[in-house]
Amino acid sequence: MNTRNAAIPRSLSAIRDRLAEGAQMTERGDKIWRVGESRGEGNPDGPWSLSRRQLFMGAGGVVLASTLAGCGGSAPAPSGGTNTTGAAGTPKRGGNFRLGVTGGGSKDMMDGQNIVTKPDQARLLTAFETLLTFDDNYQLQTDGLAESVEADNPKQYTIRIRDGIEFQNGKPFTADDVIYSLQRIGTEKNGLTGFAATATMDIKNLKKVDDRTVRLPLLSPDSTIPQTLASYTFGMVPVGYDKFSGDVSTQIGTGCYKLKSFTPGQESVHERNPNYWRGDGSPWFDTVTITDFNDSTAQLNALKGGQIDAMTDVPAGQVDSTKASGVGVLISQTGGWIPLCMAIDMPPFDDPKVRQAFRLIIDRQACLEQIGNGYGQIANDLYAPFDEGYDKSLPQREQDIEQAKSLLKQAGKEGLSVDLHTTNGAAGMVELASVFASQARQAGVNVTVKNDPNYYGDSYLKLAFSVDFWGTRGYLNQVQQGSLPNSPYNETHWPPKSGPGSNFEDLYHQALAETDTNKRIDIQHQMQKYEYDLGGYIIPYFNALIDGYASNVQGLSPSKGTLNLAGFGHGFRTIWFA
Repeated sequence: MNTRNAAIPRSLSAIRDRLAEGAQMTERGDKIWRVGESRGEGNPDGPWSLSRRQLFMGAGGVVLASTLAGCGGSAPAPSGGTNTTGAAGTPKRGGNFRLGVTGGGSKDMMDGQNIVTKPDQARLLTAFETLLTFDDNYQLQTDGLAESVEADNPKQYTIRIRDGIEFQNGKPFTADDVIYSLQRIGTEKNGLTGFAATATMDIKNLKKVDDRTVRLPLLSPDSTIPQTLASYTFGMVPVGYDKFSGDVSTQIGTGCYKLKSFTPGQESVHERNPNYWRGDGSPWFDTVTITDFNDSTAQLNALKGGQIDAMTDVPAGQVDSTKASGVGVLISQTGGWIPLCMAIDMPPFDDPKVRQAFRLIIDRQACLEQIGNGYGQIANDLYAPFDEGYDKSLPQREQDIEQAKSLLKQAGKEGLSVDLHTTNGAAGMVELASVFASQARQAGVNVTVKNDPNYYGDSYLKLAFSVDFWGTRGYLNQVQQGSLPNSPYNETHWPPKSGPGSNFEDLYHQALAETDTNKRIDIQHQMQKYEYDLGGYIIPYFNALIDGYASNVQGLSPSKGTLNLAGFGHGFRTIWFA
């Protein structure tokens, strides 16, 4: 998925120790190590010679001046959305924005740095903000809580936060809060979403320079740090913060809305923060109400009937009828994906021939048409299509039932029967399971679909065959979250412990530390080839996020990003009622 709350299977302390003892760095004289100028064009001294005053924006990213971008990002919205509310007129204040979100349950959480389901995502975004941000083209921006994030050298960043920002209770946001926030994420026992992304950070030795400045030392060079600091689960929280446990007054962030009430599995209500720091008049709603929906039909009926003002995940097959009813539809082509997850160390998928067979069973075009109604792009069992290191040269897999049968016969698995676990956690999860079960019969495979409303409970990550969902990410950031032994959401139990692909984690660390863009991409291609040949993901297509909204909702535009409704209206900040 995008992120999940689960026990970390391997201690990060050993990884940090190994990085500290053995990591190799590249420091080239008095040149400053950075990634951001792709392949060194226009730089006569090579790709790494820029002054430290230029912002280090991550692998394949861009170098930006440390100036405040306009609210919501200054880049134009990407193409592909069939509808947008645009910026019709001057924003107006007032009203209760009622949002229906897919999924959720009794284990819903409110945590500025942790999520499991989509309702958790929406609630996090009401109150908590990040140091850097992504715009609607999924490009890094400096309109977050930090006015600059600079690479001083290969193993140190300096974070400079904006002056005058306060938390919702009036407490100033300072360097102490940045240090607490990063150390909370980087403490293994907390089990937070971003823990794996802190593996290269020297968490214990973060240094406060002054009230607005933090030095972030690294154990080894890491080209993903800026992207990590823009990830929505790296929200900044005040010193002493902890997750919601019944007291709404504990949920204090710098964001647009303060938590008023919360009943897990049902509903939360959030009140406008009158002291919001941007000074542009936002946010516009008086309140935001977020309601869980486990049934898409009920969710869509509530929108059409006026019980809610917007919803996530309009079923792709109902786009035309939804628009005909007078409801707006926002379509965003993203790098999101709904995978079939085969655990490579659990029968029958511990045999690579079985995994290869299942990848040949699926008809990707049929999945896109039947599940996505054509809204999306065919995939090839690899994630991160917007990453500059995405390997487009690998042959596109096509359905080949006879070859699948042959592989299953070689594995001694003719007439195989398997359970496929799914839930209505995101649009398409249940449908993909059903479509694949139908296609598998052609190869003599009997797939029993288990639609479990408690899917994200104790059994999650322990299933041999399951469906999940993920949003847009860069390749190495996605590897952090789902494809390493210490990743929090490793559904496929990748990489193998021995044989081909067992050096995947070593390649990952090489890619993080590599300062030459072409060489880093070469390493990523090696990693992707292992996943393509031996991995546990079946990724049929990259989906579009399809959301619905009432005609009076303004300010929405398509986004390539991770979250629905353009990051839930950029933290419920850039949307309003006409």
